[in-house]
Amino acid sequence: MNTTVNPAYKSRKTLLVIIGFCTLLISIGVFFFYSDFFSEKTALDISDKENSKIVPMFNEQIEYQIDEHTRGDMNPGYSICSRQATVAYLQTIACLESTSRFGVASVKSRNYLELKITFTNGKITEKVYTGTSCSGYYGPCLLMKVYINKGKAYRVFTNGTERKGSPNNIVNDMNVLIESAISYDIDRNHSLYFKPEKTQKDFDKEWENKSSL
Repeated sequence: MNTTVNPAYKSRKTLLVIIGFCTLLISIGVFFFYSDFFSEKTALDISDKENSKIVPMFNEQIEYQIDEHTRGDMNPGYSICSRQATVAYLQTIACLESTSRFGVASVKSRNYLELKITFTNGKITEKVYTGTSCSGYYGPCLLMKVYINKGKAYRVFTNGTERKGSPNNIVNDMNVLIESAISYDIDRNHSLYFKPEKTQKDFDKEWENKSSL
C-alpha cells in the first residue's frame, strides 16, 4: 500500500493552518483593541465626593449653554424656538454623569469621556459621545455626577480631582457635560432647534427673485 502524502495536499494543509492561525491572532487583536478588556478602573472612577460649591457654578454654565443655543449672531442657524426647546429639554433630565471608557488613569487610545443621562421618566441613555479624551498621560480627568431638578443642578458629586487645581479650571469640564447633553437632543429633534432646511422650491424662488443685469 502506497502511503506517500501528496506534496500538493500537504502544502494546502499547511497553508490552511497558517491562515487559521493568522485569523485567530487578528481576531484576538481586534477584540483587545475595541473592547474594555484592559480597562484600568480605580477609586478615581467613582464620583462619590460631594462638592456643593460646584452647584452654583454648574447652574451658571447651564445658563451660558442655553444662551449659546439661542444667539442668532453666533449661531444664525438656530430657530427662534431653540431657547424654549433647550430649556424644556433640560427639565426632563434628572442626572448627568460623566465616565471614562477605560478609566481615568488609563493611557489606552480612544479613552474618551462618555456621558450617562438619566431622565425624569426613568429612561437612561449611556455612552453619549462627548468628543473629549481622557488620558492618564495628563493625569486623571474630572468625573462628575450632577443631580438636576427642573433644569437646575442641586447636588454635585465628583471623583475629587477638581481639588488639585483652581475652581476656574473645571469650567470647560462642566460645559462638556451640558453641551453634550443638549447635542444629544439636537441630534434626535433637529427641527426643534434649527430653521427648516430649504427645499428645491425655495432655491427656485430665490433665483426667480434674483435681478439680472
